[in-house]
Amino acid sequence: MNKYVNIIESNILGESWDSFWADIDNIVIEGSLKPVLILTKKYESSAEEIQLQKMLQACNLVAEQYNILQLQEQQLVAWHQIKEKLSPKFILLIGTSPSQLGISALFKLNEFNHFSDCIWIPTLSLKEWETQPETKKQLWTGGLKPIFIEKSFGNI
Repeated sequence: MNKYVNIIESNILGESWDSFWADIDNIVIEGSLKPVLILTKKYESSAEEIQLQKMLQACNLVAEQYNILQLQEQQLVAWHQIKEKLSPKFILLIGTSPSQLGISALFKLNEFNHFSDCIWIPTLSLKEWETQPETKKQLWTGGLKPIFIEKSFGNI
């Protein structure tokens, strides 16, 4: 019997982590470089999509300035690949967590955070906004307004 573990054949992390090395061409359309990336949980209703569009209009953002990627509940996507293909400067995490992108960092909710040469604004899902209206106010004053209206970090 061999006293050494064969790490190649052992299940150290599990197959779900393989997605961080998988190609994301089926998720990201290459060549659509826009400064704002919105990563959101998959819309469950058209009301959520309308709510997101209203938020983007309040931020004075037009379609030429942002990409929207909808992720399934526990879908994992590699941040390094997204960054390489889309080169965003501002990322809105709506109902998604940094860990879904392979990022082990704690972000302040509803405020802007600096990470990986980008500005991140994490918040609750669009559906959760309905039951927590105070969240929208915090998101606006702590994250969206300073970035997109006051342009604290320059023009987009």
